Amino acid sequence: MKGRWIAWLAIAAAPFATSSPSHAQADTARRAQALIAGLDCDEARKELAAADPDDLAIALERARLAIYELDCDGAAAILGRPELQRTDAGGQLADIARGCQRVTAALAKDTDAQLGIEVRWQDEHDRALAPLLFDTVAKARQALTRDLGVDWPKPTRVVVVRDLLSLSAMTGLPYKSAQTTGTVAVAKWGRVTLLSPRASHHGYSWRDTVAHELTHLAVTRASRDRAPLWLQEGVAKREEVRWREPGPFDDRPPADAIVQQGRERGMTFPLDKLGPSIAMLPSADAATVAFAEVTSFVHFYVQSEGDGALAKLLLELERGKEPNEALVAASGLDLKAWDEKWAAHVTSLPREPGLSAVGLGNDRNEAENKWKDLRDRSRLAELLLARGHAIEALNELDRIPHAESDPATADPSFRWLRARALEGAGRREEGEPLVADPSQVASPYGPWWAVRGRWARLRGDEAAATPSFAEAVAADPLNVEAACETIEPSALPDVAEKARLCEAARAAAEPPYDEQ
Repeated sequence: MKGRWIAWLAIAAAPFATSSPSHAQADTARRAQALIAGLDCDEARKELAAADPDDLAIALERARLAIYELDCDGAAAILGRPELQRTDAGGQLADIARGCQRVTAALAKDTDAQLGIEVRWQDEHDRALAPLLFDTVAKARQALTRDLGVDWPKPTRVVVVRDLLSLSAMTGLPYKSAQTTGTVAVAKWGRVTLLSPRASHHGYSWRDTVAHELTHLAVTRASRDRAPLWLQEGVAKREEVRWREPGPFDDRPPADAIVQQGRERGMTFPLDKLGPSIAMLPSADAATVAFAEVTSFVHFYVQSEGDGALAKLLLELERGKEPNEALVAASGLDLKAWDEKWAAHVTSLPREPGLSAVGLGNDRNEAENKWKDLRDRSRLAELLLARGHAIEALNELDRIPHAESDPATADPSFRWLRARALEGAGRREEGEPLVADPSQVASPYGPWWAVRGRWARLRGDEAAATPSFAEAVAADPLNVEAACETIEPSALPDVAEKARLCEAARAAAEPPYDEQ
């Protein structure tokens, strides 16, 4: 859930201070900064090449350009000048350059020159994901060009890091904020920095997350970094699923329903007062509601104005208009009028049932009490199953109530565990209903999809097996059951690539789930 809702983009570095540069140098620095923000790095390099490298404003933009191009050593060298570090912008960039140096030292790199994609890996074990990551980036860029009218400078850069500390060092996102809101990726400094799926016990929706973050880069480029936060995040939530075929969890839980629940709990966030980043809001609840608000608003705007509405709005921003002026020029209404129309729309919708899994405030506390017994007994059952005691594991799981309002009813991890225990006890047919219908589970979960795919294949139902394995890898790429099956022929056409993914999954697996 957190991986699907949380991302971060800080807009524009602080204005730089200089030691009275000439007007010409200041103008060059401003033009270069605008080009860099729009990802036109080649053009920015040409602007800076003829300028005075000793000028502080020019030096600052040369360092910024180096960071965008992942030349962290070069950026750090430029920013070593004390007079630069004494400025706010210079100090910020110096921190980023040093963090980038630490993380990128001796990184492995994979490049697809034809596609124009470059991926660096902090942990070489993650390189088995390269074909799927290349495939995701290529398809997401095509979708963003189609929907937003944006072109793409090459290469598109992605850095995959092993932990939140590295994510923070590479991007400047405070480590505490990443922990609080569950951030797993950042679009900043002209690239996507992605937390390895292996950092989470059963992964997260990493492919959609890549598409989400690429959207931030696209919106920044299309608007020349003038898009407000609500537009950045709302468009990113809309676009994160448009690179692929629709999936069963694309609107679950519905953003409108979370907005309704947030308002009932007194949690509302004016669209134009979200602050610098949703990832820096004070709690996961706040981030969840804020993401739902911007998602719901952008969906409503596009439904009202048509498919070309976002490209039209971004074009007005690129032309230099302020967000409110751009909205009026693109649609005839300002943000206040749109906010009133959207609020009336959300209020008119029927209340969505079954949102306990994303409860807010008191609802979250009540749900937490219900989850405690489920977690404790499930963990004991998992340990028993790990030691080959399937019947005893089932006995423990049978003590968990299965009423319609109980968390176990829709929890995919509980359904997966019970299905595996039934299989271990020789009663697989009893477990079939647990993995039959994706609409009966609350969220994507790699192991649940993997069992569904394997059992479908045992029945000879390849039409259900192949997409199930693809969903499993999209959520948990290092799940052995999924990684070692034939998945997504278009993305992994090579037998050797599939073997590498399988080997990486087996190396990361915990018993008893590494072997069937």
